[in-house]
Amino acid sequence: MSSQLESRLPIIPNLAPSSQPISNGPRIYDYTDKYKTDKPGEEIEENARVWNVYLDEAESYDADLLRGFRNIIDGLLVFASLFSAVVTTFVAQTYQALQPDNAQITAALLFETNQLLRAAGNSTTLNAIPAASLHPGSHTYSSVDVWVNGLFFASLALSLSTALLSVLAKQWIQ
Repeated sequence: MSSQLESRLPIIPNLAPSSQPISNGPRIYDYTDKYKTDKPGEEIEENARVWNVYLDEAESYDADLLRGFRNIIDGLLVFASLFSAVVTTFVAQTYQALQPDNAQITAALLFETNQLLRAAGNSTTLNAIPAASLHPGSHTYSSVDVWVNGLFFASLALSLSTALLSVLAKQWIQ
């Protein structure tokens, strides 16, 4: 019965000083060897062992924190660059839809010219011929094309600005 009770109790580490080094990540510390023990009454002085240990631990913690930030920023840079490349290809393809369709405009004007020539040959009044729906400078794109391209350009601008800010943050960290 006592062995069952002992197996359910949490394991409490031995807090007594030992000669085992303390492990904190990749570095191993044995502060009993690294720093000499303080004389009695000098444990809270400016150069006490506790402050040296604290400074070592803080430096290790800060280095690990900065390494994590660098890794996150590197991942963000890779994602932003790949996303920008993909969006750029979409923009290059869909931007063409915003350009005027010169072939369609030319066909509409030729059709109107053809009707005018027929009307002149038939002695019909020229005012009876409807004007062409398209003329040079008129747009042939829809509002969906404008929205899609606007969203593509906005996402490209945000992605490139994220990459720029990431580079600035990475330079600031170093």
